[in-house]
Amino acid sequence: MTEGFIVIFLLGLFAGFFFSVPIAGPLSILITSSALKGKLRYCIRTALGGAIVESLYVFIAVYGLTSLYTYYQKAVPIILIVGSVFLLFVAYKIYKTKLQLDSLKSETTEEYLSKNKGGFRTGLILNFSNPSLFLGWFTSSFLLLSFASSVGLNTGGLDLLLYENVTSIEEITGEKIESLEEFNLKPSEDEVQQEKKSLPTFVLSLTYAFMVGFGSFIWFFFLSKFLIKYRDKLNISWLNRLIKVLGLFLAGIGFYLIYEGISLLIRFF
Repeated sequence: MTEGFIVIFLLGLFAGFFFSVPIAGPLSILITSSALKGKLRYCIRTALGGAIVESLYVFIAVYGLTSLYTYYQKAVPIILIVGSVFLLFVAYKIYKTKLQLDSLKSETTEEYLSKNKGGFRTGLILNFSNPSLFLGWFTSSFLLLSFASSVGLNTGGLDLLLYENVTSIEEITGEKIESLEEFNLKPSEDEVQQEKKSLPTFVLSLTYAFMVGFGSFIWFFFLSKFLIKYRDKLNISWLNRLIKVLGLFLAGIGFYLIYEGISLLIRFF
């Protein structure tokens, strides 16, 4: 029992930390741009809000609440469009940022707290309005847990549970999950027979989901600390250009998600 718990604990931490490294998603861009402005407290709150939503998505994906996915799938186009509008607003705010040399100097406690307000709700909204997170964590968790099981690690049967979830969601949607088509998903009879006794899958799923969120939070915390520590080494004009590029990139994601949302609405109706 302890072995399975430790394996799931460490796998979740690994997944949350290393899968959050690419600075390509909306949350990553917002935290990076905010860190370049010196807003550590804001970054931490944003990362915490995002981590909570990630943990929720991962738990739903791993534990197999496929009935919830049925309702969630129908709401995806609306979530995409509404979330994209919010994303465009955030992108505009980032693009309009103009750092001054004075802003890189030391601040009073009052100025620091004033500049670092908010962030938690923004992190919640950004990740909640990004439906691709669900499928992304669904597929990556399945591949990670299946690999761990194949090399002899005790996953407490979560890899088998995820296989059942893959089958259920494909039946619900009527489509194959493209990112998993090239893999042999069905576990062998030996794997099923050799499933080791461990804690209940609810406890293991909750542990894995929590550690994914925690790992993600740790990555963004250290990323923010690093960027803030060394931002004064960068040329101020180069720093402003970098922040504007991040704003434009975020706007591009927003417009793409609006297009995806409208396409799904047309397909559904």
